Amino acid sequence: MRQLFTIRFVAAIGAVVGLMFLLSTVFATRNALVDEPPEDVVQARGINFIEVVFAVSDPAFSVVDGVADRPVSLVIDGNRSLGITAGTPGENHCGDLEQVGVCAVVADLLGEGVVWFALVPRSGPNRVALPAIDTLDEGVATLVNGWQVPHAPVLDRRCPDDDFSSYRDLREELGDNFLSVFDTVERRVIAVECRVRVSYA
Repeated sequence: MRQLFTIRFVAAIGAVVGLMFLLSTVFATRNALVDEPPEDVVQARGINFIEVVFAVSDPAFSVVDGVADRPVSLVIDGNRSLGITAGTPGENHCGDLEQVGVCAVVADLLGEGVVWFALVPRSGPNRVALPAIDTLDEGVATLVNGWQVPHAPVLDRRCPDDDFSSYRDLREELGDNFLSVFDTVERRVIAVECRVRVSYA
């Protein structure tokens, strides 16, 4: 019995315990890295609904702590409305919802249900100003805030004081100091405007 507890036996047990501790530490660190991405990483969000809002069913509606505080119906036109249930994640960058036709809704839909939404200022007839474009890939523009929206094959560059030969040159010169113009009729980004930003990005 005494021979079992030799120095060699104790050393072997210590090595096994040490190895188990090392592995648990490595996997715990790996899980922490996977589960907790850095705060500055922008979450990509597919946007499949952008429309001007002409009225809301409840002007007292608001977004509190990142979610809708009550159910509301957003009137798009005479035939369409978008229903948002209480507790739906969202953002409100538009302010006064009682004014007619000054806001637009940007939403991620699953079927007819709203997964996420944002209320943003309308910028003109059939136009919604969105944040700058980060990347363009096969007809999809990823904006600097992670929103992903369709874009036209050729983007009109509205840059009266600049002459950029390509979007890459524009991006290198301006960074994100421009905005994207979304057309609600064509349902895609059709242009960029230089040296101006949206108020919420």
